[in-house]
Amino acid sequence: MGTTDIRLPRGVTIRRHRNEETINITFTYKGVKCREPLSHLTPNTKNIKYAERLLGEIYNNIGRDAFNYADYFPKSSKLKIFGKTCHTSQIKHYLCEYLAICQTRNLSPSTIRGYKKCMEALRDLHEVRAADLTPALLKNWIKNQSTVLKTIRNQLSFLRSAMDEAVIDGVIPMNPVSLIKASRYRSQQSEQSQYMVDPLSPDEVSTLLRAAGNQQWENLFLFAINTGLRSSELCALAWKDIDFDKRKASIHNASVVGVLKTTKTRAGKRKVDLNGDALTALTRQKLFTFEKGEFVFEDPKTCQPWASADAIRKKAWVPTVKKAGIRYRNPYQTRHTFATRHISQGANLFWLASQMGHKGPEMLFRHYGAYLEEYDGHTDRSAIRLTVPPSKGAA
Repeated sequence: MGTTDIRLPRGVTIRRHRNEETINITFTYKGVKCREPLSHLTPNTKNIKYAERLLGEIYNNIGRDAFNYADYFPKSSKLKIFGKTCHTSQIKHYLCEYLAICQTRNLSPSTIRGYKKCMEALRDLHEVRAADLTPALLKNWIKNQSTVLKTIRNQLSFLRSAMDEAVIDGVIPMNPVSLIKASRYRSQQSEQSQYMVDPLSPDEVSTLLRAAGNQQWENLFLFAINTGLRSSELCALAWKDIDFDKRKASIHNASVVGVLKTTKTRAGKRKVDLNGDALTALTRQKLFTFEKGEFVFEDPKTCQPWASADAIRKKAWVPTVKKAGIRYRNPYQTRHTFATRHISQGANLFWLASQMGHKGPEMLFRHYGAYLEEYDGHTDRSAIRLTVPPSKGAA
């Protein structure tokens, strides 16, 4: 019996080509008439019945809002309309897709870098199918994490946004990340931050400055300790921001991964008072960069402005701390050193908050509560004076 004698069900047709025939099925999906060939099937009674059952399955899934075009026709030209995602797509696919979306939106380099770290931290979930991600699976993942609660929340926030794309694609009916709370599965101890305020003592400051192997490094560290600027703000500080007459520095930019950007918050734009030691650092630094007329601090090895806080840490801070023989802390502790020194001197907290770029003193109580209590008028203030070593000249 030839194919001309076979009764064809509704929606199933046979298309004749020069050398062969193919079974085609026709259906309507999202208002679009779709015709797809089943090129792997020889037109016969058995395969035509299979095509009829397949067509019924497709309509059933469309009715249940569970149809995904790519699952059935991964090479179809209709995927230009309906998308190429299939139900077998893994979580990594959506993490990569969302990261690409963020890069297209021109988010800041620091934000993109943070998202990449989140993606790496979620590597245990990369191979899981998006359709198989459940609140129970996330619960176990959270319990097995050793990082602090804030970090886990950041990672889940990135995952939640990525899985929203799977919802849009119809791979999952709802976002399982929205159904889970990380704090429910973390002990009180695990919620405590591993980061500590660990300022340098006056003796350690003096030792650090003496150990700086380069005059420009020493100027940078001395200025940081006496102004409380973040490393990213030090990178972006320009000579035009310095008012020597009024003894002020205007802070309105930061350099992140070599990109100049405005400060993160409105309070971050501020005028910082310059004490004698800060002015000493600037006076010494004039010899190196003032005539260039742009940025105050530079990498003496390249004679270019510092690209980022990480560059300062790796190239200048780490070798200096090692040479000084003092206990290692990250460069951000220069900011804490500035804050705790002024607290010990009984400084006005509203003034101190404004100098550090905080909206108000609440942040000071959060980070330096123990120091505020300790230095509440009971400290010998002469003990906290920093000693500035004499200039070594260019190294």
